[in-house]
Amino acid sequence: MSQVGIYEEALPCGAKLKVTKSSWQIEYYFPGPDLRHNGTFVRIQGSQVHSFISAFQENWKKYSELKKSIPKGGEFNAAGNLGMQIRVGDFNEGVCIESYHMPLKSLDSINKVIEGYKYAMKRAPEIQKFLSSL
Repeated sequence: MSQVGIYEEALPCGAKLKVTKSSWQIEYYFPGPDLRHNGTFVRIQGSQVHSFISAFQENWKKYSELKKSIPKGGEFNAAGNLGMQIRVGDFNEGVCIESYHMPLKSLDSINKVIEGYKYAMKRAPEIQKFLSSL
């Protein structure tokens, strides 16, 4: 535990699971390019996790279709579901959770994130029950 009443656990998808008695979230931190720039936090509230799983799956399908149809050497960026970015042939190609952060360009990487989210959905209520008993 880092703060009183907040449980934190690293997830295999590179995020942290943060749980309190009454809520939980998945949090990512992406550092800035150097010390002159602030980093970026992306927080997914527990109530949004199912939607993010669906968005990753749908955005992956769009990315796969675009990857096949964009001519070699071409670049294309599109807005995906839930503010995600779909980038083909460009800097940080793949399905990005936000802007250019966390580009996922293989089905295995998408599935790893989804499995981390499913684990968090199972784990968070267990931790909340424990925190409520304190």
